[in-house]
Amino acid sequence: MEHQDLLQTFAEVAVAFAGFSAVVSVFDRRTEADDPRVRHYRIRVMVEYSLCVSIFSFVPYLLNALFASEAIAWRAASALLAISWSAVGLTASRRARQIFGRSAFSVAPAFSAIATLLGYSGAAILLCNAAGLSLRSPGVSYIVGLFFPLLQSALYFLRIVVHGDPLKRPAA
Repeated sequence: MEHQDLLQTFAEVAVAFAGFSAVVSVFDRRTEADDPRVRHYRIRVMVEYSLCVSIFSFVPYLLNALFASEAIAWRAASALLAISWSAVGLTASRRARQIFGRSAFSVAPAFSAIATLLGYSGAAILLCNAAGLSLRSPGVSYIVGLFFPLLQSALYFLRIVVHGDPLKRPAA
């Protein structure tokens, strides 16, 4: 199966994001005014996207072992990734509404717009690939589609490292 090295690299980068975020959260020196729920939300979402990338870096190989055709394995993996990734995104959105008490768009509009654009773009590429409408080949389309949740993970990682926290706890 082609693209093995690139998929393995994606998995390694995703695991690195999760590992570095753990290190950042351990050595974090935030003030008491920072809301820990926001920090925990960002770390959790970033780890969920990283896990999605890590797991789906290996799914095409498993499906290739089950199916005779490599193209069918790439397309089935695309459909499964689009469904799983959408579930992660919808769950994160619901969780953000619970934490912030309103839409994440009203809290951080630029960040939310970029994350949402990445989500819809990647899901569209994956769904087109699953339907047989590939960019170049089903493998290339899958790689491009898998890159989008990796970008979302990187976006949340940068948000964690940069300490962009729009919500502060009220002073007591």
